[in-house]
Amino acid sequence: MAEPGAVAGVERHGRPRDPENDAAILNAALDLLIERGAAGTSIEAVAQRAGVAKLTVYRRWRSKEDLLMAALEHARNPDMDEAPAGRTIDELVTSTAELLSRPRFRALIARVIGASVDYPKLVTAYTERYLRPRLDALAEIARQAIDAGHFPPHTDPGVIHDILAGSIGSVLLQHEQDVTAAQVESRLQALLRHIGYRP
Repeated sequence: MAEPGAVAGVERHGRPRDPENDAAILNAALDLLIERGAAGTSIEAVAQRAGVAKLTVYRRWRSKEDLLMAALEHARNPDMDEAPAGRTIDELVTSTAELLSRPRFRALIARVIGASVDYPKLVTAYTERYLRPRLDALAEIARQAIDAGHFPPHTDPGVIHDILAGSIGSVLLQHEQDVTAAQVESRLQALLRHIGYRP
């Protein structure tokens, strides 16, 4: 996340930026967000964890919220950004189950949700950049599955969307650390079968 008016790869004072420092700072910010939450994370703690001077962090990001938003973007999984065209419900369920089985991912989402009151911009950015595109893709995949005859005629794509999104939210709220991808996938597939899904 470049600062306004800054040239990519150059700090505000004209010195070249070190990509390794950027990565170390963003990784440290993400780790601390997961461990302590947004309220418990500070620029000072991030700098110490990353092994850089506090000024090095401030040259790149003007506030903690900007830094945390950049850290979330840094953690984004490119595999989840592929276009929905051609993807099946089964493929979506499998990839979603694998992601939801990661304790670190579930912890990150819980921290982001927990920051909604004190750091609304953080949640808004995460929703707009990460969640909304995936929910829109889910709705499109649902429509494609209906058109392909995998659901009864006249099935509302919104129902499929709501069932899967609700189930995903339920998994994210669980505190167990040993939820497996197979368990999540089985649950999602069972819900789909209840509304008439035919692979």
